[in-house]
Amino acid sequence: MNDPVNPYAPPQANIIPAVPEVNQTLASPWRRLGASVLDSLISSVIMLPLMWFGGYFARTMERASHGGGSWSPEQLLWAPVGLLVMLALNWGHLGRGQTIGKGVLGLRIVRKNGTPVERSHIILKRLLPVQLIVMIPCVGAIFALVDALCIFRTQHNTLHDDIADTKVIDLNALPAA
Repeated sequence: MNDPVNPYAPPQANIIPAVPEVNQTLASPWRRLGASVLDSLISSVIMLPLMWFGGYFARTMERASHGGGSWSPEQLLWAPVGLLVMLALNWGHLGRGQTIGKGVLGLRIVRKNGTPVERSHIILKRLLPVQLIVMIPCVGAIFALVDALCIFRTQHNTLHDDIADTKVIDLNALPAA
């Protein structure tokens, strides 16, 4: 009982992961792309009419006819609207680690250790940082391209997966052996 305590000794805790990584197959880049395209199409059905009736396209055409550039500060105002529309459309799905597109294709976002991911984690660490970076003129477009191309890495993770410590799994795939 009077053993001296070694402050340099490793911890003696028995750490067991919450959910083992077995039975989780990474989603293919093509299925992830399909889910992303589907999500974009669904959001566009709402955003394009909002932007049309809000006069965005008319102002952009007017600016272009006077030799103005393609970028305007108004884009910074529409970006949060687009994010809110996306969140409203996918709110229920995000609670299950999915978007509508991921749900249709049988994909799910989980933490890299295989545990379920919370809605707030998806929003604050996976969606919001990327949306903020993409709004930066020139840099945002390059980041979006690099982020998308990273899907072809061996672990099929994008930069936003790395930022949020997440991965996308295929719920329909046979368990990995």
